Amino acid sequence: MELIFVAIGIASLAYVFLIFVEYGLTSFMWFWPLFALLNFIMFFMVRYVRKKFKEKKEIPLRPFVFFFATYGLSVVTLLTILAVIFSNAYTRVQNNLDYVIVVGTNLVDNKISKSLERRLDRAIEYARENPNTVFVLSGGRSEYGRNTEATVMYHYMINAGVPDKNLLLEFYSDSTQEKIGFSLMTIHQDHEQKLLAEKVRHHNEPFVRQNQKRDDIIVGVDRPLSIGIITSDFNLLRAKEIAKKYGVMEACPMATKTDELMLVHLAVREAVALFKDRLVGNI
Repeated sequence: MELIFVAIGIASLAYVFLIFVEYGLTSFMWFWPLFALLNFIMFFMVRYVRKKFKEKKEIPLRPFVFFFATYGLSVVTLLTILAVIFSNAYTRVQNNLDYVIVVGTNLVDNKISKSLERRLDRAIEYARENPNTVFVLSGGRSEYGRNTEATVMYHYMINAGVPDKNLLLEFYSDSTQEKIGFSLMTIHQDHEQKLLAEKVRHHNEPFVRQNQKRDDIIVGVDRPLSIGIITSDFNLLRAKEIAKKYGVMEACPMATKTDELMLVHLAVREAVALFKDRLVGNI
């Protein structure tokens, strides 16, 4: 039985090595060596307890029981959160949304990563089918980046033929929490400006046709906005939960696929972030 822990430890080290070879240093990479070390410790502890039982020697079991129970509970909790994440990684079809938030992600050498390219391609596809939708491109500058994520995303969508008037930039955010929160602030500011411009335009009209219904001349009615979120499948649940925290209860989810090699790594990182955000009250 204890050989399972050795196998998991070796697999964790091999996995992080593959990630490093393919993608270089990336966030949360420390988890896999730590997880491998934890499994090797589990192996030696199980072997030690077995040996003492065979020798019929008494040992204090409480520390071992506590360690094994903590390990088991942590793994079960992680697997449960992962199940919840992927059960919510779906796309809901809804046309003519007022706004769509495109959640940015880290650039690679100040260029668009594969993950971000998939999100932008999904946004471009939606823009062609829904020409009146406004897209909020969200993402600030990384620690070593020259450009903001939002700026690079903007040029990508402009080159794909999306009109400038349909693009809003939010380039102050860093975390997912900030990207959703700041994007919603950008949306509300833009919407208020449009309402004000519409009121001014109707106020300056010289006359209203006599046969026009009264409802047709009422402007500035603040109906609920329809908002969508485009992000990777593993990130979608947390993005929606953060949006709920800011009052958007029914954000339309639009998931994009993740590279197969990085999927486990990013999903585990997301599970830890989701657990942390729930613990501190961010969602």
